[in-house]
Amino acid sequence: MRILSVLRRFGISSRRYENLLKRYAAVAHDLGFVPTFPITAVILKRHPKLIRELYQKGIEFAVHGYIHIDHGVMSAEEQAKHFKKAIATFEECQVPFTGFRAPFLRTNDETSKALSQSKFDFDSSQAVHWGVIDKAEYTAASWSEYQRLLTFYQSRNTRDYLVLPRSINGLVEIPTSIPDDEAFLERLGINDGKKISEIWGSILNRAYHNGELFTLQLHPERILFCEGALACVIQQANGLNPPVWVATLREITEWWKERERFTSEINSQGNGRYRAHLDCSGRATVLLKNCKTNVEVNNWFDGYQSINTRDFILESKAYPVIGVARDSSPAAVNFLKSEGYIVEMSDQPGNYGIYLNNLAQFHEVNEKPLSEELDKSNAPLLRYWRWPNQARSALSVTGDIDSITLIDFGFRILENWWQSRRATTT
Repeated sequence: MRILSVLRRFGISSRRYENLLKRYAAVAHDLGFVPTFPITAVILKRHPKLIRELYQKGIEFAVHGYIHIDHGVMSAEEQAKHFKKAIATFEECQVPFTGFRAPFLRTNDETSKALSQSKFDFDSSQAVHWGVIDKAEYTAASWSEYQRLLTFYQSRNTRDYLVLPRSINGLVEIPTSIPDDEAFLERLGINDGKKISEIWGSILNRAYHNGELFTLQLHPERILFCEGALACVIQQANGLNPPVWVATLREITEWWKERERFTSEINSQGNGRYRAHLDCSGRATVLLKNCKTNVEVNNWFDGYQSINTRDFILESKAYPVIGVARDSSPAAVNFLKSEGYIVEMSDQPGNYGIYLNNLAQFHEVNEKPLSEELDKSNAPLLRYWRWPNQARSALSVTGDIDSITLIDFGFRILENWWQSRRATTT
């Protein structure tokens, strides 16, 4: 079955795959979005004219490794060498890039460091899986295959973690969502386009409700089978209000870096009045709840109101920022700031509508419960939202390119065999 699948996806020449890429580009153009295609450097080197043509038509590319091998078993030195060769290849072929996605979505503790030291702005290798698949609908064998894939990808459950970009040492990490087209067809045996539409739609709904990011992965070789499902999810996103921001991985990275530079200042004027001054770009989404202001506001989502003014007066029964105990973990304070809240360290809990004194120990798994707790609070709050231009959530469409012909696929097998052989002899 695997061999038949490969034969259907690739030909001896590049013509079949070229047509699929052009179809993908046409679908994206018609639906009004730009996909991001991570591509292995050796594939770019073998097919530079095709990739340059797609780039010139507006398609975004990222690095998918130098060759398609498992970075999760590579040393920092090996990864740095591969990144250097990949960068040189992209520059030689005159195809710009900003980020990276690991083959097999597999990295290790050394990957982020090696990427930060190279010319990369983002890494979209962390897999996350959404609880939208009903185990009862699938055979035991299919479900076992799907679970094995999640384990291999080192995927995180979105039930436990926020699905958002995160900045680490100057690198923006952007999670990639599972199930993707490969999980549907190769693992779960789903060959019904309507079912795929339903599942992707459910992921979008969850991401939208939570204000999170849905990075949809659809490999170009399956565009003909999945283009209906892709169209459905884009149309669903376009119909929501507040809107969904449909963006490329580069645009998300640039926004996240821009957002990190925002600052704010709130000064008490007495009698429950505060003057707020916000230093941010024009597309920042500024939200407030449970307080009044002297300028126009718009109802936004989940009790929040949005405000376009950057200097204004707030009327509030309590200081509309978050107070934290002085022994709070720096990780907790950084998280709250990354969520757009104004944070003050203090030993005066009575001065704040929200005061947190239980953050001395704080880990990534604590982020989602804290975020949900703050969302449920009735205290007055002012914050920057996660996404620009009043968007509630974000959607990005991506598709990895690791082979264009059967010859490319054959080389990929040899490359993985050679890497495994080296790993067992060193």
